[in-house]
Amino acid sequence: RLHNRPRKKIMVGRRPYYYDDDGDTVLMDGDDEGITSSEAEARQRDRKQQRTCSVLILLVTFFVSLIFATFKYYARPNVVYPEDDGQWDIWGNGLRAEQNRVRLNETLTYLIDNNISDGELLVSINDTEALSPQYMAAMWMATIDQARLAIPTSENAQSTAYPFLQRYSLVIFFIATGGLDYWLYTTFFMSGMHECNWWDLFSVEGAPPDVGFVFGVVCDQEPDGMQDSGAWEKARVVTHLILPPSNGLRGTLPQELHQLRYMKGLQIQMQPGITGTIPSQYGSFKYLSNLVLSYNSLEGGMDFASTLTSLEQLNLEHNHLSGDSIEGGLDFIMQLTNLTNLSLEYNPNITGTIPSFISNLVNLEILALSNNGMHGQLPLAMKDLHSLHSLLLDDNQFSGSVDVLQSLTNLTYVYLEDNRFNDTIDDKFFWNQTSLRHLDLSNNTFRGDIRSIGHLFNLSNLQVLDLSSNQLTGSLPSLNVAIDSNLEHLSLHSNNITGQIPNLNALRNLTHLDLSLNQFTGELPSSIGQLEKLNYLFAGRNNLTGGLIPSWLQNLTDLSELSLKRSSLSGTIPEWLGDMTNLYFLDLGENELRSTLPESFGNLTKLWVLILNKNKLNGTTGVLNPLLDLETLLIDDNTFSGDADAICTRSDTIKFFVADCASDAGIEAEIDCECCTLCCRDENTTCNDQEWLGNHEGIWENSYSRWQWDFGAAGTVSPMIDERI
Repeated sequence: RLHNRPRKKIMVGRRPYYYDDDGDTVLMDGDDEGITSSEAEARQRDRKQQRTCSVLILLVTFFVSLIFATFKYYARPNVVYPEDDGQWDIWGNGLRAEQNRVRLNETLTYLIDNNISDGELLVSINDTEALSPQYMAAMWMATIDQARLAIPTSENAQSTAYPFLQRYSLVIFFIATGGLDYWLYTTFFMSGMHECNWWDLFSVEGAPPDVGFVFGVVCDQEPDGMQDSGAWEKARVVTHLILPPSNGLRGTLPQELHQLRYMKGLQIQMQPGITGTIPSQYGSFKYLSNLVLSYNSLEGGMDFASTLTSLEQLNLEHNHLSGDSIEGGLDFIMQLTNLTNLSLEYNPNITGTIPSFISNLVNLEILALSNNGMHGQLPLAMKDLHSLHSLLLDDNQFSGSVDVLQSLTNLTYVYLEDNRFNDTIDDKFFWNQTSLRHLDLSNNTFRGDIRSIGHLFNLSNLQVLDLSSNQLTGSLPSLNVAIDSNLEHLSLHSNNITGQIPNLNALRNLTHLDLSLNQFTGELPSSIGQLEKLNYLFAGRNNLTGGLIPSWLQNLTDLSELSLKRSSLSGTIPEWLGDMTNLYFLDLGENELRSTLPESFGNLTKLWVLILNKNKLNGTTGVLNPLLDLETLLIDDNTFSGDADAICTRSDTIKFFVADCASDAGIEAEIDCECCTLCCRDENTTCNDQEWLGNHEGIWENSYSRWQWDFGAAGTVSPMIDERI
């Protein structure tokens, strides 16, 4: 009867049981189903003993692991070791420390005895002074480096010296140039890996996304017949050291780097924190073919390079290096007959003339001496540079003729601007340079009739032609140019060119056209309106007949800079001008424009410079309130009225603001202006009488484009340029 009672299910240790009224329990399921509680208790005691044993085994394993980890920790090499030999040495660390002390002493002895580094830099100094990079490198090599290379001795030097010195010199370079504190990318320097693995892969702006560039240490490839990978790894030698640009390096270049005697390429650029001189020991790189130390802050001479006879590229531009060719400061290039690229530009202390032994460099393809302090005439010896395709001599004081260049038929990029050349152009002027892409002769004293160089417009590869600021005369020839002309930049401003402006519609790729400050007559040809790629058009300060603002301008939707200053324009400013919303610079000053400003002017929100002075405009300036980016606003010598408070309040970018805001002797100002930099009155004809001219310089370093407008004290607009240029 009792067994017929319902069974009550309970949980014991997450296993289901049931019980009878006699108090004995029976398991309901599992492997033990059907046994009594007494039997189950016996089994539980056995299992408890088994668990206890397991826990004990785990605890023993844990403590053994802890002891092993502790031993491994204290046995690691240390930078600083206790001087008290009587300290407890529970884990045997003293043996390792003693080994490290011996290794350090052997390392220092080797480096000093073999004149690898200055002995004064390899001494331990007191705590108040910083350790030298040489001592830190020696200490790291001897005690911390996981590689633990063998210290060279007289017995094993032949097999151990170079691997040791290769790693040592790279460690010094890393420490001496701020690698421990300032490098943005360490490229695995001072890691436990072989130094040939101290590199990383980078993507470079402008390159395809799937293309990576290696920066860091580059070594030779696997030697032929070397089957043992371990032996091959140890035998590898450094051939290139290429640092990422703008990587934060600072300090001086260590002379020890010359120990990398198999070096073929050294590139350290755009590191303004790198100062001091280039070590003379770098002249021992007999295999070096590529040396780029540009955009740094290096100084001193360059004589170290005289023995680098394998050099093909020598780029030391944008530093503070010095050398006067007249005093032998450039004699070092005399023996570098394998050079294809010699770039010394932007070193103002490089002076003198171009030496005649330049003819020794028969393989030269690039000669860059821009923005130095050089002068004199081009030597006749340059006629032998038949491989030359890029000649950069701008911003010096060179003078005389350029006839010597006529025989260099491979010339492609020629920059001679901002010098004192005073040659006469004729129909043979650069007539044989059919590969020309850029020809910039601006700001010199070239003379002659511009019609004699009409052949330049027929050069199919020509992209840039800048003849501005010279003394050219005559009328611009009719352009019999093929429809596939590649000319993009044409600047003829500041000459004495006369006659009418010819049809220009064949120059369909023009983006920059500057015809200002000449003696052109007639009207602006409507063919300019077909040059739909134009973003720069300056045509003012001529003798044009004027009239209404040409309606074809509205076809030039990409136009960002427009100057029609003093072009005898009359009538009103058309409403469609406000639809040219890409304009940054608009100069309609010194014309006869009248009436009010169109409401559409409020759409020109990109404007930085707006020049409307010396016209007959009236009304209020409220339409200009939305122009928040204005930096220069000239509206004086008009009859505007009201106030400019909204402009002053809403724009915090205004640098130059000139208006008729002067009051005197009871005569009220025409316009109220609290932020004007100059207030004029109509009666004062000399107020703001300086020329506010757009800077016409299209410098090749900026690809003939601007960064930003800024006005100088004389009213001349100058582009704000990257400080490195």
